[in-house]
Amino acid sequence: MAITTGGVMCNFRTVWFISHVIAFFTGGFGVAAAITLPDLTSRVQNMGRVEREVLLVKGAKEEKEAMFYGTTPVNQLAVLKKAFSARYPFVDLKHYYSPRQGILNKTMSEARGGANIVDVIMTDLSYGSLFIKEGVSHPYTTPDLKRYVRGSYDPDGHWYTMYMLSIALVYNRNMVKPTEAPRSYQELLEPKWKGMMLFDPEAAYIMAAMEHAWGREKARDYLARLAKQNLIFRRGTTLTTQLIAAGEQPIAIAVNAETAAEVRDKGAPLGFSVLSPRIIKPNGFFVAKKAPHPHAALLFTDWTLSEEGQKVLALELGKGVAMNGIPVKYKEFQGEPDFVVGPEFSSQLKQHMLEFHKIFGL
Repeated sequence: MAITTGGVMCNFRTVWFISHVIAFFTGGFGVAAAITLPDLTSRVQNMGRVEREVLLVKGAKEEKEAMFYGTTPVNQLAVLKKAFSARYPFVDLKHYYSPRQGILNKTMSEARGGANIVDVIMTDLSYGSLFIKEGVSHPYTTPDLKRYVRGSYDPDGHWYTMYMLSIALVYNRNMVKPTEAPRSYQELLEPKWKGMMLFDPEAAYIMAAMEHAWGREKARDYLARLAKQNLIFRRGTTLTTQLIAAGEQPIAIAVNAETAAEVRDKGAPLGFSVLSPRIIKPNGFFVAKKAPHPHAALLFTDWTLSEEGQKVLALELGKGVAMNGIPVKYKEFQGEPDFVVGPEFSSQLKQHMLEFHKIFGL
């Protein structure tokens, strides 16, 4: 009998032997007891893949669950959870979903209040970098690091890219003919679109991307003109996509393309335009410094960042991934980005958001 671990086949007897050696040196039982996430990350960072998995499995069996806060929609997380549970049925992966600001607010509020609930967190890097600054998250390692594109993870291990999202305009094909759909930001200024477009009130990254591509003055001038188009503000890709699919409005300026494409694949009359500057958003994967289930937390991050986990994200959920050698589902959104919403944006996030809201009167 063999066990597959991240694409590596491990002999059952080898796993059994290593587990008993670890049990001997850890006192046999209660390996999960009284160990902190920082202690555990130090302990496993130099272990081989098999030895590391054996230790994490043993502790996770005692912990029984892991709490994940993330912007991954509930229906998509269900697919990921099913695959993870097939590999590790003894871990109950619990999930709290919210758009990025909600994830940030809940995580920081609990941390400052001493409520240690979350184990693993996923959100935009521009938001998640606050976890590092405030000491809420902790660096960790993962066995498959060498397969990741440089720049898709923090060299010190503070975060890794769970998956990447492309930004696109989405429109209802029953209301807008593909030949008439906007193909540039300039076309959004046409009178026929006034009062017809949804926009995310937290999309300050678009202002940053425009400044990067066009310069500050041209970007601010454009956004001031866009603000006169009587935009309708709605937060979050899931809700926005549902509204466009239902025909509430014909166009949404910026959504997470791969997430919305999944809705299209289920029959919704949606079309897409990838506007220039082309933007991608890596979603950072963090572990909580005071994770109540440290073994289960690292087991979940190791699996998600393994080839097996990345294939689920790429092929079943259509996400863009940073691991080399993994095929993608939605090739229409692939292309060299003009702007990456990376951790360096986080230091400017507050100021960009204030200025963005001022321009749009929010």
